[in-house]
Amino acid sequence: MRPELDADGAAAPPRANGELAFQEPWQSRLFATTMAACDAGLIDYDAFRHHLIAEVERHESDGPGDYWSAWQDAFEAITLEQGVVDERELAIRATAFAEHT
Repeated sequence: MRPELDADGAAAPPRANGELAFQEPWQSRLFATTMAACDAGLIDYDAFRHHLIAEVERHESDGPGDYWSAWQDAFEAITLEQGVVDERELAIRATAFAEHT
């Protein structure tokens, strides 16, 4: 079962006319990858959501926040925390992900 996304608050993804709003292709790929990992039981969405809220707040404290960069940081943290990947594998996959445009 797909997790219910927050409609407001720090964890709520940006929307335009009620639809999720992505400004770059990597953002939609990151979202899809995260949801697929949740659907497959690789990560726990509630734990991810807690990381996301913390990252959104951290990004905003550094200046105007970038929601999808905060999402990326939260996704990387939860995959490490829950043992989906180790740091070496994460670096390899992050590089491959970034190179795919």
